[in-house]
Amino acid sequence: MRAIIQRVNKSSVSVDNQIINKIDKGLNILIAFEEKDTEEVIEKFVKKITKLRIFGERFSKNIIDIKGEILLIPNFTIAAITKKGTKPNFQNSMKSQQAKIFYEKMLEEFNKYIPTKRGVFGADMKVEILNDGPVTLIIEL
Repeated sequence: MRAIIQRVNKSSVSVDNQIINKIDKGLNILIAFEEKDTEEVIEKFVKKITKLRIFGERFSKNIIDIKGEILLIPNFTIAAITKKGTKPNFQNSMKSQQAKIFYEKMLEEFNKYIPTKRGVFGADMKVEILNDGPVTLIIEL
């Protein structure tokens, strides 16, 4: 599993020029699932992110402390292998049908802790991000 996590002042996702979800202060998470991932990794990831102290003075607070929101965007391209050549290789990306199941489970798990809004799995999305800081982390589990 790979993710790009951005602390944001606001973020939104649009499909067909219509905003389908938006958040204010919180996290924009672009998530990709890989073939090697298991459902146990979802729970581990969610706990890590909800406890991650990247808010407040000197990174003293987590997203729950600030009563923030999450916008969770599926993005298989993050799992790309780019070591050889100039065309990304997606052989490690989880197959779409299984990745969609994992995405839904991750949304459900995040919502146990913090309001989490979604993108549209498999859609051509436009994501607008107003990064705060900027604070951007890349996480692999």
